[in-house]
Amino acid sequence: MRLQSSIFEEVSLLFRGELSDPLLEGVTVTTLELSPDGRHARIGFTLPPERQESGPAPVEEALERATGFIRSQLALGLNLKRVPNLRFVCVGVAPRLLATDGEGDES
Repeated sequence: MRLQSSIFEEVSLLFRGELSDPLLEGVTVTTLELSPDGRHARIGFTLPPERQESGPAPVEEALERATGFIRSQLALGLNLKRVPNLRFVCVGVAPRLLATDGEGDES
């Protein structure tokens, strides 16, 4: 579980600042399931609300192109000898946040 948590954190950081493809802006990693042998990771992500109409296909294609970079960064950041194969799965659309003054709940 510790490795799974570390990989999730590292992938989340990459999504927040290292991936330069405009199609991936606003995409959020929500889950990561590592296979028992550590060879495969299934990563759930949500689309930003503005990408809802175009669907997940363009984002999934961008993630496919970025997979090699993500795996290389995981190898470097976590000092892994064997980096799991990554499979990205869309799990929904992130809720649209209303513009507020920063106070109140996000329900």
